[in-house]
Amino acid sequence: MHTYVKRSLSTFLALIVMLIALPVSEVEANTYDWNIYSNSIEYKQTGQSFANRSCGQVNNATQGFFRLPNTSSSQTIASYPIDQRSVELDFGSCSTYGMTHVLARHAPEHFIGNPTPVQSFFNPGRSLGNYEAIIGDIIAQNRTQIANYGFTSNGTVVYGNVSQGSVRLVIKGGKVITMYPSGWGLGERQY
Repeated sequence: MHTYVKRSLSTFLALIVMLIALPVSEVEANTYDWNIYSNSIEYKQTGQSFANRSCGQVNNATQGFFRLPNTSSSQTIASYPIDQRSVELDFGSCSTYGMTHVLARHAPEHFIGNPTPVQSFFNPGRSLGNYEAIIGDIIAQNRTQIANYGFTSNGTVVYGNVSQGSVRLVIKGGKVITMYPSGWGLGERQY
């Protein structure tokens, strides 16, 4: 038995040494779901490619889906009651907050390019209504935290889940700032 334990321990230690010796970039690369190119992104699982959009195209898609006669960044698309107050999802702007920001930065079909060092994307194929429904679900699940902190200038971060994993929603001053996958759907820059 003593020889068996020594052999098992030696095998285990050899496995640990092999894992430690693996280059870090190869291990990390396995966690990326997207390749980000200068003009498009590619979903690795299916090889689908999505060309970068302009902010105008994202604005038009949002305006059309929600049947808005005209748009301004402060136009409210949806309102979610918390207590005597409501969190508002505004039309927003591609670069700063609201529905257009969520789409322009984290929806593959509407991504406008210029990725941040860590860029995350939802899986492709979601409708704009699905993104709005996820926001509503996360707000409903986190009413107390939002009531306590979501109407402040510092805001709050709350979480919910979709079938792929955790989703992070940022609310500040009673407004939806952004929403994105938390730790999954990551893109790796290829340029």
